[in-house]
Amino acid sequence: MSSIPLPVNLITGLLGSGKTTTLKHLIQQKPASETWGVLINEFGDIGIDAASISPQNNLDVLEVSGGCICCTAQFGLTQALQKLLQNPQLTRLLIEPTGLGHPAKLLDTLQKNPFPRPLVLHSSLCILNPQHLTPVRWQKSAVMRDLVTLSDIIVLNKTDLCSTDELTQAHQTLDLCYPPKTQRLTTTQGQVDLDLLNKPRNKAPFVLLAGLEEHTHTTQTLHQTFKSQLPNVIESWHQSASNSSALGWIFGPQQTFNRTQLRRFFADWAQALQRGKGILKTGLEWQLLNWADDQLTLEDVAWRQDSRLELIFSEVLDSTQIEMLENQLLKAFNPPPQ
Repeated sequence: MSSIPLPVNLITGLLGSGKTTTLKHLIQQKPASETWGVLINEFGDIGIDAASISPQNNLDVLEVSGGCICCTAQFGLTQALQKLLQNPQLTRLLIEPTGLGHPAKLLDTLQKNPFPRPLVLHSSLCILNPQHLTPVRWQKSAVMRDLVTLSDIIVLNKTDLCSTDELTQAHQTLDLCYPPKTQRLTTTQGQVDLDLLNKPRNKAPFVLLAGLEEHTHTTQTLHQTFKSQLPNVIESWHQSASNSSALGWIFGPQQTFNRTQLRRFFADWAQALQRGKGILKTGLEWQLLNWADDQLTLEDVAWRQDSRLELIFSEVLDSTQIEMLENQLLKAFNPPPQ
């Protein structure tokens, strides 16, 4: 096992900010001579983000699902790190926590746990949508404030979707930080330069983190499988917390979906839906689905194994609501070929 410290970068941010898109853009710039390990954390059981990354040489991608690697899935984090570190050729490790996560305990784990190879933390990127950086939300979300505080570089993503006033307000909100967050950049589609990963980590500020209790409250969930009434379901699950619910399905590869009806479904549930993502077969194509901030996008993806969908709601759904949701989602199912 190599004794050379392995550079580690964190890609953090709230749900739907564009973390995985940024990660993919960085992977596209990976030098051919380097071997990267990528660890992606999914709060739900349905792995989507890792499946959306096209396989390539000198790239090891692992997924930890079913909780946050900063708390409930810490054992899975340690196992995944041990597995990735078995590759002596590894030259960099990128970690993307779930958008519901809090980086403090993750940073402690990386710095304090004895791993077979020493780890050295390089720059931590926090990906944010400027539309989320309002004074009201800044005061309300301690987790958001902690994400910013513990990061080295702030990436204001999706600037093509925000107004000049919203971008100005985002910068004004970040000006409230102590210590000041001077390393900021604006971008679209997660397009950031590879050189950001080589910047050293800032000295940790002495501040009180207010978001740990909020994070624990958000991620303490009741996890259960449920019998879905939809056709061609391989697996389904349901998680509920004090003020949120998450649902996920894996469908057989023979099932196809209608894009027009999918858009109608997401429009109908937009008020309660916090985040949606999936990989779905739509006709002859397989597409990566993303729903965030009332925007639905579909793009081609290389995955061909099965279709999968995950939805996170900002309210608790009971069995009647889940039945109604499935009935509406069923309208997006194409009938089997004759």
